[in-house]
Amino acid sequence: MRRILLRSGKDPFTPVVAESTLTQDVFNSNSGNYLFQHAIWKALATPDTEIVSNGTLSEREFPEPGDAERINEQFDSFVIPLANAFRPEFAKRLVKLTELVKDLTVPVTVIGVGAQAGVAMSTEGLSGMNNTVKAFVGAVLDRSASIGVRGEFTQKYLTELGFPESSVDIIGCPSLFLRGPGLTIRKRVETITADSHLALNLTPEVPGIGAFSTTQAARHPNLTYIGQDANDLRLLLWGVPFPHVDDELTPTHMSHPLYQSDRYRLFLDTWTWYDFLATQDFAYGTRFHGNVAALLAHTPAMLLAHDSRTLELAAYHQMPHRIVAEFTEDIQAAELYDNVDFSAFNTAMPDRFARYLAFLERNGLDHIWQDGKANPSFDAQVAATTFPPVVKTLVSGDGTEVATRLRWLRDGIIFDGQLHKQAYKHPYPHPARRDPATAFHLADQATKNKISAQDVEINDLDARLRRLERRTVVGFIASVRRVTRRKFGGRRRLRIPPGRGK
Repeated sequence: MRRILLRSGKDPFTPVVAESTLTQDVFNSNSGNYLFQHAIWKALATPDTEIVSNGTLSEREFPEPGDAERINEQFDSFVIPLANAFRPEFAKRLVKLTELVKDLTVPVTVIGVGAQAGVAMSTEGLSGMNNTVKAFVGAVLDRSASIGVRGEFTQKYLTELGFPESSVDIIGCPSLFLRGPGLTIRKRVETITADSHLALNLTPEVPGIGAFSTTQAARHPNLTYIGQDANDLRLLLWGVPFPHVDDELTPTHMSHPLYQSDRYRLFLDTWTWYDFLATQDFAYGTRFHGNVAALLAHTPAMLLAHDSRTLELAAYHQMPHRIVAEFTEDIQAAELYDNVDFSAFNTAMPDRFARYLAFLERNGLDHIWQDGKANPSFDAQVAATTFPPVVKTLVSGDGTEVATRLRWLRDGIIFDGQLHKQAYKHPYPHPARRDPATAFHLADQATKNKISAQDVEINDLDARLRRLERRTVVGFIASVRRVTRRKFGGRRRLRIPPGRGK
């Protein structure tokens, strides 16, 4: 049996409740990460392969002695699905991954990594992390035939850093290959009306997007906003507003119309996400994976590209898109829908899919589309799993959401990661202390140990004082009084004769 360690927040089958997802950061700050992680998981899940999630713990702290040795001994390869990892905010995690990879002797394959910049496609903003990227890619290529990148922009960035073009394969985003080479998208309705069922996705930091979202919500009463990141989940669960967004028109606080009308959702698993989007007429917005989720549900979608990472992928996959660096103009959902054309996307899919498989095979990775490698048990296991329900707002009418939060608080939000019945158990923790839940537990346990030690010390001092007390006449009489009170309930008293005990 071949064993693969795969960078992912969790496996595709394990249900994790919303509170654990947030507290333990199981989805690595964004539910969109599950789309490409689990698509790769399915592709590599041949009948003779066992895949284990690393819980993305490898990048949260520097590796400790023995981490690499364990991987070398227990696994045949380390597969690292990535998204827009070549960005300054991810640099520290990239350094930690590099330190681990450098000590690995098993093959290491990076799938779907991309660089992030503005829509002008300039790499100037990445200059500060060039050495970090070079160290990481160099370590990976020492252990693989090539690295799989999102598109031409990332390939150009790596070749400018000195890597040969032949070692950089453009493969797009693996999430779009979940359904295989036959994915085709067609319109379901003739046009979009005020009553159409729409799914909106947003990046709250994009200039002007607040007014855009508020306008869309007012025009379409059946529009649902689908959040994706940790700030969305925190707002839905606890009513905590986004800490870094000042635009009051964005759906980043409880007072927003989308929140107050209970048209704000977040899905904890891709499968329930697809099921919901299959009921919608059209999806649109700035989130690449938010729109990919719609396509995987066979629902038409339009990407509003605001940076290089989304534009690069849309261009490669021939995905319908419009460049909107700032939301300054009125955008009509009906007009977007009228201009959606999936002919190029549908035509390109078989070729893009073949390139993806060629990359996997070049790097020695078996996949389910090879002869004799099909694995219908993957879909059967997904179908047999009961996943957590969609996360709704606190103003949801039936009170279920509030009751769920209160139940979690009752059980204790800072919990023992090993004992709490709803805590997510990482299948491959290295070391276990990297699990935030375990860290909370260790801190709590340390406090309990300190209190216990103090109790022992207090009891010891009390015993010593009692022994000293018995050595004096007054102390002797006081001790007799205590015994008398315990035995006779305080009904008898001993009097000290005048002049005694001085």
